Amino acid sequence: MYFECRHIMPNGARCHSPALRGMHYCYYHTRLHRLANPSRPTPATGPASPPVPLPNATEPFKLPVLEDRTAIQVALSQILDGLASSKIDRHTAGLFLYGLQIASQNVERKHDILPYKAVESVTHTRDDDELAPELRVCESSDTCSTCDLRDTCKDFEPAEDSAES
Repeated sequence: MYFECRHIMPNGARCHSPALRGMHYCYYHTRLHRLANPSRPTPATGPASPPVPLPNATEPFKLPVLEDRTAIQVALSQILDGLASSKIDRHTAGLFLYGLQIASQNVERKHDILPYKAVESVTHTRDDDELAPELRVCESSDTCSTCDLRDTCKDFEPAEDSAES
């Protein structure tokens, strides 16, 4: 039994990789969140708290991680909005757009931009990161009878007593 990564992709789908033990995220997304927020630790399991205020206009222009086609579309919208509102200059916008062009050539195209099944609810951490609901995955039903979580598992079916006559 393992828990799935709780990272929500820009298209609304969740990552389906196994989460690191005691963490919300898989290896890749743990590193990603540490790189994106170097001043704060990667959140581990714990209660949610109130949201953090939105960043102000003096903060640097920041694009999402370009991990799928939806993120590239979001980044494109942000760049065009930044250009139109004069938050970024033409030269910087051109460099960003060139980077998006390279990213769009590298990203998989076999999946739709919008997922078949998107995350329906989120939990917020103290740092206002959004997490998908916790999802426990059992690799085999053979271990259900010895699993510590069998009493709370919706998939656990106790064996019928065959000794009844």
